[in-house]
Amino acid sequence: MTGTQGAIDEPWGHRLRHWRSETMNWSQEELVAHVTRVAYENKEERGTSLDVRLVNRWESGRVRRPQAVYRRLLVQLGAPPPSEPPPALTTRRMPGSCPPDVPEPHLASLATADDFDLGDGDPSVQRRDFLRTSSTLAISGLLAAVVGGGASAGSTTQDVVDELRQRLVSLRKLDDTLGGGDTYRLYAAEAELTGHLLREGVSREVVQRDLLALHAEQSQQAGWAAFDAGWHSDARDHYRRSHAAATEAGDAGLAGNALAFHAYQLIGLGQPARKISEKSVHAAEQPGVDPGVRALLLSRAAWTFALDGDADATARCLGRAEDALALANGQTPDYAAWIDETELAIMTGRCWSELRRPLRAVPVLESALAHYSDAHSRDKALYSSWLADSYIDAGEIEQAATVVESSLTVMGDVSSVRPRERLVQVAGRLAEHGDLPVVRDLLGRHALNPLDVRR
Repeated sequence: MTGTQGAIDEPWGHRLRHWRSETMNWSQEELVAHVTRVAYENKEERGTSLDVRLVNRWESGRVRRPQAVYRRLLVQLGAPPPSEPPPALTTRRMPGSCPPDVPEPHLASLATADDFDLGDGDPSVQRRDFLRTSSTLAISGLLAAVVGGGASAGSTTQDVVDELRQRLVSLRKLDDTLGGGDTYRLYAAEAELTGHLLREGVSREVVQRDLLALHAEQSQQAGWAAFDAGWHSDARDHYRRSHAAATEAGDAGLAGNALAFHAYQLIGLGQPARKISEKSVHAAEQPGVDPGVRALLLSRAAWTFALDGDADATARCLGRAEDALALANGQTPDYAAWIDETELAIMTGRCWSELRRPLRAVPVLESALAHYSDAHSRDKALYSSWLADSYIDAGEIEQAATVVESSLTVMGDVSSVRPRERLVQVAGRLAEHGDLPVVRDLLGRHALNPLDVRR
């Protein structure tokens, strides 16, 4: 056996330790510092969580293959790579893409940390340790409940991942009736736990991949709750972490959903979102993406294009979303399973409302909202605001005022800023018809001041 072959056959952890201590003359703490530095320079969000304990697990052989993000960073530093790396994920352009003439990036390059910048400062300054989002006590309690007393995080099994996923399915149902201000800490604590488990290391690659995907889902849910509560910096950070985890897990649909969520956030802040939405469409077009997930991503992209005034791209995406939904076979992941014929109809109506096509928007929204339960108070109030908008465009002012009135009643005191902001915007349009008694009574009774809308 040659010396070279012997070096290759030596366990990777031993080769890493020899390279670190003999070749580079670094301590484990110094290796952590160098990896973290390169992670920040490359905007590799997940790579900034390395600590000495994980380096110990690598070098001792307890973790024989580091996560992909650490493999990339170590290679940049010149460290010996583990043998037989898995094949890289490739992509291809699907026919009938929407919108056309956009470059086809690799999944890992569909978005960068810069895409998740809200324009409120240098993203590198805003990075923070994941544990800041909630209490360490929450992690400890969840860890004991799920992993079991005395068990280490490194002993994470598929059963643990499955139990955590079922917890998320149950918790996600809270979003039907509660606002983000009520649910955020619950979702954030779940995401914290999986982040903690990932940092401790997972022995089996398939379990690690599933845990990464779960972490991406949890982070999306936490980001959505933060966005709904108006906490945009927290929402952006969760979406960025979600995209990084989904990309590392090789889940194109889940990565695309993180982009779609962030595009929706940018829209809410009055910032350009088309580039992000186009990237989410490319994620939807990748092989293996569930039809239900594809329908969700295409419908959300249609919304961005409608706000951009692009009726052709909007119509194409809505049509393709309808086609994709028809192919869904009941196996759609839970995070996208809520998209159905009613939800897609509501999105279609909202898009035509934004494009100022009331003759198309009103019939679709009237029919869909008639079947939409008042139990979903936040969403029904929010969606109804576009019906009111379209009534105004059609000159039916009394009808619009009636919709706003019923929407405020349905919304009640739900802990969400978005429905009221939208209804105040509609009230601003109604105020131009303040000579009508129904409008005057509405504005006076609910103190709807258009100047209250946050820009």
